[in-house]
Amino acid sequence: MSNSTGGLQLLIKNHNFLLLFFGRLVSSVGSAIFIIAILWSAAAEIGGVGAVSSVLSTVAVTNIIFSPFAGVWADRWKKKNILVITDLISGGILILLGIFFGTYFYQIWVLIITIFGLQICGTLFGPALLSLIPIMVNDNELSQANAMISMTDRLSQLIGMAIGGVIVSLVGIKWAILIDGMTFIFSAVSEMFIKAEEKGRKEEEVRKTGLVFSDIKDGFKVIWSNVQLKGLITLETLDDFFGTTIFVFLPVLASEILKVGPGEYGIMQTMLGAGSFISALVLSSVKEIKMKYVALMLSSVLAGVFLASLGIVNSYIYVLIALLMLGVMTEIGNINENLLIQRITPENTRGRVFALRSTIDNSLRPFSYAFAGIMATFFSLKSLFFVFGIITSILGIFYLVIPYQLKKQNVS
Repeated sequence: MSNSTGGLQLLIKNHNFLLLFFGRLVSSVGSAIFIIAILWSAAAEIGGVGAVSSVLSTVAVTNIIFSPFAGVWADRWKKKNILVITDLISGGILILLGIFFGTYFYQIWVLIITIFGLQICGTLFGPALLSLIPIMVNDNELSQANAMISMTDRLSQLIGMAIGGVIVSLVGIKWAILIDGMTFIFSAVSEMFIKAEEKGRKEEEVRKTGLVFSDIKDGFKVIWSNVQLKGLITLETLDDFFGTTIFVFLPVLASEILKVGPGEYGIMQTMLGAGSFISALVLSSVKEIKMKYVALMLSSVLAGVFLASLGIVNSYIYVLIALLMLGVMTEIGNINENLLIQRITPENTRGRVFALRSTIDNSLRPFSYAFAGIMATFFSLKSLFFVFGIITSILGIFYLVIPYQLKKQNVS
């Protein structure tokens, strides 16, 4: 492990990162509250299951369509400006939605347009954020910085989802939406004071590449020509394809096998987030893991083991422990993979690489859910947990092939 600064010390000594961290934390908590408010609103105020399905479909489709373009813009424009502008626009959209709530204008098409706008801002924000972090902190602090930012997302999920329903019940959907809008405004104001020396892309280079589609194509070339990027993104995609099926299987596991109610099922979902938060908290406080490919291999193999064990042990307490550890292992993999990609990728192409990675993942996820549903009609849930877990563990072993291939390429 290399010498590095702990997450708390990083916040104290790096004023710019402190601004980014707290801005991100506040807006993420607000977003989690908004998810509860908007889904409840769609179900109760507008059109039941059909409205909820329309909202979730809009989120998925917007991410898939706009992610590649978001990466190009993240490389062309100043990343700090992208963060500020997207947060201001998101805040403005939500405040307008809150004002319209309860009026004639609050209909499903307004809700879909709102989600569409928010997701466009979100797809721009993500690649810009991950590309800006290596510019704001020293290289030996990058692991802790990634863990701290990841921790804001996990903490917001735990806090926001927990208090979202309470806030909606106390102040109503209208004020829950307005509160979320204000959190984005707060985040934007915080980000305005960030000072980061971005190299960016020269104007001549942007003019030379010309069309956006040409830049997207170049992003694919960067990934395909780099042994590490190609290996990391391919294995992550395959891992996610089999691993995310757990979200399809968990409700059935809870109701049909464990015979528990919605409250206990909610706790099961919370354990995944709690495990991710614990992992991010620990990694933000310790020295950077030196043998990252070994960490990726072990975290993937162990995640597969815990996933497979859900098909063997039927104890509710054990399932909670397994889900907690599954969250821990998944987050270790995510943080170390982000770190590797940030270091491997040239600064002027980071946005495109992160965006294309997100596009591939989001595009395959609906197929993963559909595949899980089809398999569940032919095989028992226990056997699917076991088989998918074993596949995940086997895929994890292949992470060790990446440095071998890199060494082989360098020698040749």
